[in-house]
Amino acid sequence: KRKGHAQTQAATQAARDARRRHNDKSGAADAGRVGLDATITVRLSSVGLTLFLLALHALCASALRLPVDLSRRSAISAGTVAALGSALPALAADQRAVVVLGANGGTGLECVNYLVGKGRPCVAATRTGDFVGDSSSSLVSVAKGDVTSRESLSSLITRQTGAVIFAASASRKDGVKQTSNAKAVDRDGLVACAQLCIEQQVPRLVVVSSGGVSKPKSAVYIFLNLAAGGIMDAKISGEDQMRRLYAADGVADSGVGYTVVRPGGLLREPGLGVSALELNQGDTKSGRINRSDVAAICIESLDSAAAFDTTFECYNADSAKGLDDVMGSNAKAVSLGEKTEVSMVVTGFERRADTWPKLFQGLQRDRVV
Repeated sequence: KRKGHAQTQAATQAARDARRRHNDKSGAADAGRVGLDATITVRLSSVGLTLFLLALHALCASALRLPVDLSRRSAISAGTVAALGSALPALAADQRAVVVLGANGGTGLECVNYLVGKGRPCVAATRTGDFVGDSSSSLVSVAKGDVTSRESLSSLITRQTGAVIFAASASRKDGVKQTSNAKAVDRDGLVACAQLCIEQQVPRLVVVSSGGVSKPKSAVYIFLNLAAGGIMDAKISGEDQMRRLYAADGVADSGVGYTVVRPGGLLREPGLGVSALELNQGDTKSGRINRSDVAAICIESLDSAAAFDTTFECYNADSAKGLDDVMGSNAKAVSLGEKTEVSMVVTGFERRADTWPKLFQGLQRDRVV
């Protein structure tokens, strides 16, 4: 009996030992699974937190119009931004007001209309402070802007100015032309405007000049200079002085630049659109062009890096002629409805396109000696 009892106790102890060893193994396995689950949870939480923060940044940037900054001050590393690619919002377009000087003139008025059409705020600046156009839009504010007065200009051109369109030109009205003559407006007024734009870090100054302005021996230059009190002399002098100001060290590097637009004979007709136009450089060809198309070129060039610090001519592609022939050609087309025989001379700088960005591509930057 004692022998049988001892065997029973031994068997019972062996069973207990086996269960303990099994439980130890199960516990170790469970602990391993718990550790693995914890590791996975931590890693997933880390990824989730990163994605959450990135999504939050994108949402805030979009809502507040914050630029995506890839500098050392960025809240997100450059590597992370690169991985996200296009998921982050792009830099919003500059919505500061564009000042249009000479807003009561034909081209200035069209510039205001075009800006309103694009939904961009603008200041219609005129010599008297009265605006003949439609100022009912909340995007339009009217102000006095006498380009012959630096004090008047300095009240308009500030750090809050998004761009300036210089569409002012000498007045032919009696009682005004003595003070608003070509030298005072097209030369000195432009120079004062350029100085202020550079001082106030205005991103772009667009100047409406004239085709043929750099060719004093051409028929266009001679005729217009005589008919308008030396206006071509004043315009080219103003252009050249302005370019020298912008050529100073550090100006272009700060993102401050200009665009000089030299239109052909101006018409008061509906615009033909980008596909009908031609740009050129070298001032050897011109034609005729609608004021509304000139305005479109001025405004569309504001967003073009290709138009930065450039000078170019513009005209309807089907009216292109050499400078010595363009006056007669334009006169016959306007008065007699005669179709223009387009000049076959090619300068190599002609630009034509079906979109505005493409039209400006390939323009040569000015070189100031």
